[in-house]
Amino acid sequence: MVIRNFIEVTNFDDGANVLIPIDKILGIVCDSGGNVFIEMGTDNRTVSSGILVIESYDEIKNKLKASEA
Repeated sequence: MVIRNFIEVTNFDDGANVLIPIDKILGIVCDSGGNVFIEMGTDNRTVSSGILVIESYDEIKNKLKASEA
């Protein structure tokens, strides 16, 4: 089932499922170790806030594409 304008991801820290509204996503960051962070804002305009997820960068891209279809 596809829920439009949201993607479901898995929190890296506790394995919780999280629905994220696409319009709140500012960026998707993948580091050299393959860890993926979904940036959703900044804290005090300097520190990124968001969620570290277990899904790969490509999985996130595919979820974003599917949610728009």
